[in-house]
Amino acid sequence: MFHLFSLSVYSKDQHGYFMFSDFLCYIPSRNPKEVQYLIDWYFNMELTMQYNSSVGGWTGFTPAGLITAAKFNADKHDVVQRILERELVVLGQDTEPHLASVEPNVSLQTVEDNDPTLECSALDFYPKPIRLTWFSNGQEVTQGVTFSDVLPNGDWTYQAHTYLTLTPGKQDHISCMVQHASLKEPKIYNWEPSMNQTDRDYIIGGVCALVLGAVFLCVGLIHYKQKWNTFAI
Repeated sequence: MFHLFSLSVYSKDQHGYFMFSDFLCYIPSRNPKEVQYLIDWYFNMELTMQYNSSVGGWTGFTPAGLITAAKFNADKHDVVQRILERELVVLGQDTEPHLASVEPNVSLQTVEDNDPTLECSALDFYPKPIRLTWFSNGQEVTQGVTFSDVLPNGDWTYQAHTYLTLTPGKQDHISCMVQHASLKEPKIYNWEPSMNQTDRDYIIGGVCALVLGAVFLCVGLIHYKQKWNTFAI
């Protein structure tokens, strides 16, 4: 196994705790796909965890290392960062790397504006091409629809937004369909209308009336019991 490069990073805090990270790269053959990228993470000279590109994640070796490794493996941005480090630093590529597809995080919400506008947002996805489509009661909507540009996040992932200016009735079913390379089939996200102010006021008023009635009932029962006890004596 041929050693390509090694980079070490040291740090020490005010309490004397010592941290050390060793970044290593190995080439087992002439095939660049077999390049192995390693990060050894030490705490007080003890190996706590390791990143291995062949494994595709972090492995913990101590109780603290197991916890930290699990957090890093669950962090989508850390996963992308390590792949980029291997692609760009180790292999010396200056073009967009061939990352695995990353599924978008999709949310629907009402935009507070003069016109009733719904927003469908797709965040943190890869690769760039994506399609967002509005539907009302199962029919595609094209009027009153606007789209943002597909914007880079700076870590090779992207975000996109689409807006629908519409006044949906209570019986209308509004949804946003997302088509992306990370999805086996298009996903449909339904908009759940929030309770309007009139309905909210009715509910709040009803609850207040119930609470107030319960208070008066309790006071009346206490007064009646005290009066009854007086007569009984």
